[in-house]
Amino acid sequence: MYNKIQQYKELGFNKSQIARRLGINIKTVRKYWVLKPEEVVEMKYQKRVSKYSEYEGIMLEWLQKYPDLSSSQVHDWLRERYTSYNGKPRSIRNWVQQLRRKYSIAKTTIPRQYQAVEDPPMGGQAQVDFGEKKVRNEQGEITKLYGFGLVLSHSRYKYVEWTNQPITTAKAIEMHNHAFEYLGGIPTELVYDQDRVLVVSENAGDILYTAEFEKYRQAMGFQIRLCRAYDPESKGRIEAVIKYAKNHFAHHRTYRDLASFNQECRDWLERTANSSVHGTTEKVPAQVFSDEKDHLKPIPPLFGLNPNKIASGILRHGHSSSDISTSYSLQNLTLSEAVFAKAIIAPIQLGPSSPTYRPTIIRLNTSITT
Repeated sequence: MYNKIQQYKELGFNKSQIARRLGINIKTVRKYWVLKPEEVVEMKYQKRVSKYSEYEGIMLEWLQKYPDLSSSQVHDWLRERYTSYNGKPRSIRNWVQQLRRKYSIAKTTIPRQYQAVEDPPMGGQAQVDFGEKKVRNEQGEITKLYGFGLVLSHSRYKYVEWTNQPITTAKAIEMHNHAFEYLGGIPTELVYDQDRVLVVSENAGDILYTAEFEKYRQAMGFQIRLCRAYDPESKGRIEAVIKYAKNHFAHHRTYRDLASFNQECRDWLERTANSSVHGTTEKVPAQVFSDEKDHLKPIPPLFGLNPNKIASGILRHGHSSSDISTSYSLQNLTLSEAVFAKAIIAPIQLGPSSPTYRPTIIRLNTSITT
């Protein structure tokens, strides 16, 4: 507005003419008529001060303690901690820049991930990633967390979960189950980084694509595609989802316990990750997902049931510190139900957290109907 008024002023228009041409009050024209550019900048700064001054102290504390903190994370933390806060990401970005300049707080940038890959149809694909993040508890002690991330390739709708133990095959299946429950369905295809899926060093060397996982894949009915190594076009979203969670959620977050950390992560997913405009699609993932969820495959009916119910109440198991044994009677199940039970109950419901654990193979009774 200031620039337009000054341009018309230089062309010889009077105040009344400018007000009519711009459709504004003549008092506004008079206000900007004599101002200098630096005075306008100061006015804008003072306007922001009046809106965000109550948060300046805590923002400055965060930036001084964590110099690499991004403006988007500052915005998210304010939303998380202050119900009265209603600022805009762009305004906070400008405010953070002002604080950095004023107090000489340099920032280490996080490079953006390459995502030049064509969008598949709704419900057609999700990409999965694993990763690590070290966080500190309230006493300053370091805890290593292992993350699982899944993102729908069309809508960019995300799910993230954390565990404090290396991710075994059984734990990976459990996390997949939680992701499918969160989405309310199953994508047609899941894409993995082959370097991490076949030999996952971050998961204590455990091999994800085991016989147990293949049985699980068949029972759930999704396809698997392993992207090519060192090919950013085929794995852009894989590279992005878990890094986004590590850098924008877990970064500098105080760890109290696993349950609260995962609940805070779910709150972040709803508040920020799935509710902010995506930089590539320029759409809000949650809004696109409202249509995409109808294109997901339904979760098999036995999924999530108590193992005692699945086996019609006939389930015997005993364990000690060094031995786990399981025995099932599945005569009341169809063949497909029994295979599903074998794939899901054994690795998850009864498996301990030890990376070396492998569930007992269930031998199906020949009387099972087909």
